[in-house]
Amino acid sequence: MPGTLDNYFEPPGSPPLLVPESSVSVLLLLAVAPTIFLLWFFYNQDRYKHESKKILAITFFLGALMIFPAIILELWLKLLFPEGNTLLAIFIYYLFEVALIEESLKFFAVRIYAYNSRMFVEPMDGLILGVAAALGFATVENILYVLGYGLLTAIIRAVISVPSHALYGAIIGFYLGEAKFKKKPLLALKGLAAAIVLHAIFDTVASTLPSVISIVALVAFVILVYYRVVKGEIRKAESESPFRPDGLGRILFLRTSFKLEARKRSSNVPIG
Repeated sequence: MPGTLDNYFEPPGSPPLLVPESSVSVLLLLAVAPTIFLLWFFYNQDRYKHESKKILAITFFLGALMIFPAIILELWLKLLFPEGNTLLAIFIYYLFEVALIEESLKFFAVRIYAYNSRMFVEPMDGLILGVAAALGFATVENILYVLGYGLLTAIIRAVISVPSHALYGAIIGFYLGEAKFKKKPLLALKGLAAAIVLHAIFDTVASTLPSVISIVALVAFVILVYYRVVKGEIRKAESESPFRPDGLGRILFLRTSFKLEARKRSSNVPIG
């Protein structure tokens, strides 16, 4: 859509720029720089126990691989069901044909390997591994866009698009951790649903407002999601950590485990 942020960090309608070979290395650096910073930032949010670097790397790689089925599915669905013209139609398009696909694949990237690891023992593990999967996905996507559309795309995506992917991944991962920790599988779907809706709102704003207004609105959106949602999840994950030096997290962990075991036993008591 001409005049919108589609030209900068969403699938653009105009052909890509020809990037000189001398600029490729600079653009590649700009494309991966936000990932390096965000991985460092979230990794260091865990004050009590750092995640296994092996699991982190594998999850990142799995997230990166998810870009390829996402591209195939999104292109196929766009041919079958093109984006509409009304605000509601645009939101529904991004909800079901973009956000649902991308966030589900990030969810899958954590669920198929890291979730089953004996090193995944607390909600904070889930949050950080969710970020790793999301940034793996976002890094490949970012490289493709930045090499195709140049410096302005690199700058805008570095401060808006890549951080937003990390935040959706944090939400997905936190609820995966809660689901495993509390043995309530439906919590994982709650996190996935929240990430899908937030992603669809982001893309709808990017596609419908004029460029400058979109940039301001989306910077505010990213800040709001971090401070109102993700930061609270980080605090909650810290409070539930069994590795807290004061032992309170361990007590909560054992109490939750005891309650779940007692509930399981009571449900197996024969009646009559």
